[in-house]
Amino acid sequence: RAPIGKNLVRGCVRLNASVVPSKFSAQAMTMRAFSAEQRKVYGIHAHDGTEYLKDDKSGDHVGRQQNHIWSAEEIDSELKSLYRHKPVTISDKFMNFVMSTLFKSFNFITGYKEGNASVKSIEWRLIVLESVAGVPGFVAAGFRHFRSLRRLQRDHGWIATLLEEAENERMHLFVCLKMFEASKITRLAVLAAQFTLAPTLMLVYLVHPRSMHRFVGYLEETACHTYASIIEQVQRPGTPLHEGWKDLAAPETAIAYWKLPKDAKWVDALKCMFADECHHRDVNHTFAELTPTEPNPFVLKHKRDAMYAMVLEKEGRTAWPSAEEIANARIDKAIPA
Repeated sequence: RAPIGKNLVRGCVRLNASVVPSKFSAQAMTMRAFSAEQRKVYGIHAHDGTEYLKDDKSGDHVGRQQNHIWSAEEIDSELKSLYRHKPVTISDKFMNFVMSTLFKSFNFITGYKEGNASVKSIEWRLIVLESVAGVPGFVAAGFRHFRSLRRLQRDHGWIATLLEEAENERMHLFVCLKMFEASKITRLAVLAAQFTLAPTLMLVYLVHPRSMHRFVGYLEETACHTYASIIEQVQRPGTPLHEGWKDLAAPETAIAYWKLPKDAKWVDALKCMFADECHHRDVNHTFAELTPTEPNPFVLKHKRDAMYAMVLEKEGRTAWPSAEEIANARIDKAIPA
């Protein structure tokens, strides 16, 4: 991988204690704790970003596109929980019904066998799924970008998270394409899905943004379910996925993107993609609860992720960090000697 640019490092050095999350500095800002109920909805990466979104802080763009580097503990926790949002409002129930109908129809059309899927069916499924999943974040970011310009008002930090989500899903797609090729039928399915989904989501976001985020939250729940099932099948002897994928090495793109060990397996990359989908689920269900003018509670996550990626880069480590390493990481470790 290319070394970190000097400008990025200088930007990291300029960070003061008021914007560095508590996991990275004993002198960090004190962030308002969310209630237990909010934490269930928002997920583990949400924090009050009000202070960071003030004029003297919001100009700092360091790390807004850095993906999260997952620990084994975080992934195991997500695999055990598989959180699902319970629909409350009429729009929640409608979006859940639409997503459930689409999911079941997709399974029927593709002949998907839950718990005993063939390798080919999963290859096709992942390419289509990830090509679709990269659309909503970009649509929402575009709408908020134009809204900010049109109204001459701040965005409150949402755009960065939405673009990071879209980029993350795009990286999932290209990691998958490093492992298997898309057939002509798959490419046609991707085109059809994109040309159908993009204008539909634009219309929904124009009318009721919260409903679109709720729909995407349910979409990500199905993605989490799919990846959890795939991982379980790869690790369970006797399944087609175990026979086909148990010894496959992770592609270099995945190793670089998630800072995996050099001997990482394909299933390790699948676990990281699963964890990413869990985060997208939390983000969209959170945005569905907020008004368009409320601060983005995930804005600090991007800076924290960038700082930890710098720590790994400087120390030459690619292995999965433990939760303790993440908690003890400090910004001064990211500064080259």
